Parts: sequence; C-alpha cells; structure tokens
Amino acid sequence: MNIEHALSLCGPKSASAMFTCRESMPSYGYRTRDDRRPVIQARRESAPSSAAKSRYNDILLALGVVQSREALGLSLILARYDKDPKERNKAIEGIARFAFNQAPVLVGKAAGRQMAHCMVLLAKMAVEQYCRTADDAQYRCRCNGRGKITDLAASKVAGETIEKVCPRCGGSGLKPLTSAAVYKVIKTLIPDLTQRTWSRNWKVFYDSLITRCHQEAGAAEQLFSVITSSEK
Repeated sequence: MNIEHALSLCGPKSASAMFTCRESMPSYGYRTRDDRRPVIQARRESAPSSAAKSRYNDILLALGVVQSREALGLSLILARYDKDPKERNKAIEGIARFAFNQAPVLVGKAAGRQMAHCMVLLAKMAVEQYCRTADDAQYRCRCNGRGKITDLAASKVAGETIEKVCPRCGGSGLKPLTSAAVYKVIKTLIPDLTQRTWSRNWKVFYDSLITRCHQEAGAAEQLFSVITSSEK
C-alpha cells in the first residue's frame, strides 16, 4: 500500500496521535442533511465494519514499525503530505544533525562560529524544498501542476491534442527553484561568503541535503510497502 494513501485513510496529522488516540479513527458517524450542519447518526448505523477496523489497525501497526525504524523519513512524509508542523520541526532537526555531522571541511571553515546556525538554516530550507507539492498554488509551475503541456507542433500534425513533459518543471509540476535565495540567507550570517565559494562548496552540500530528504522518505515508504504487502 502507498503510504500517502494510507495517511489519507487514517486522517490524523501526526504519527503520535495515530498511535495514542483511539478517537483518531476515521469518523463514520456523520451525514449531511439538506444544507444544514452535519448530524451524528445512530451508533449502530455508523459503526465501521470489522474489515475496516482491521485495515485501519494494520495501517497503524505498519506506521508504528516505520516510526521506530525510519523516524526521520516518516516525519518528512507527514510534513510533506499532511503539512504537520510538529513533524516538520522533527524533520528539520534530523536533517540539521545530519548536516552538522557531514558538512565538508571547507563549509565548516567558512561558517566558523556560525556553523550551527548555518546548518539549521540549510536544513530548514532543504526540508521546505522537499515539502513543496503541486496541490499548493504558490508552488505550481506554469503547467498548473500537471507536469505536462500541449505539444503544439505534434498536435497540429496529428490533428489531435498531444502532450509532452513540461520543460520547465521536468514533469514535477513544481516551479523550478534556484539556490539564490538560500545563498542570500546564509550570507546574512557569513557576510564574506562569495558567490564563487557558495557555488563551489555550499550549493553542492545544500543539494545533498535535499537528496537526503528524498532518501530518508523513500526508505520509510519502502519499509511501509514491504510491511503492508506482507500482511495481505
């Protein structure tokens, strides 16, 4: 099972809430009547089936295992898809620790006493970059988040609409970003940091933090898929 789909079934916005609150089960007890506010149905009419309960419990169990083994990856996923601020902060802390331990010597030398602050800022912006999704209008590419555009030349020849991958976003549906904004933020802490030094040393490291976010989340997704597939 896809972990994003599983989270949409469960509903809670933090893994801790899922594991500690029985009330976090999906609400089956509401119905709308006319245009008035939702009305709670009788318990016997709204009770979820045993199959639904079993499926929900299986998801919680799988997420519990993922949280114990791939906590950082799960926090990144929850921050991205559920926009959970607590999990986002956990993800930033995890990436910041990784950054502090893995920073190249030249980066650490340039950062000096601002090393810790720089690593936190880089981690914050790397997580923000990872958490961008096309369902948020401010991040959408000109293709409206579809990742595809109409190929006018091919469509004219074929006599029908032919689409191709959006050349601006590469199919992601997201606005392409540069590291210029990140450089400006770091430069407030290290005024002497030149564009050349940033491009040669810092940018490569920053890009590696974004890659790390995808790797951690990917490991969590893979583990969840393995667990849920073995439960079938």
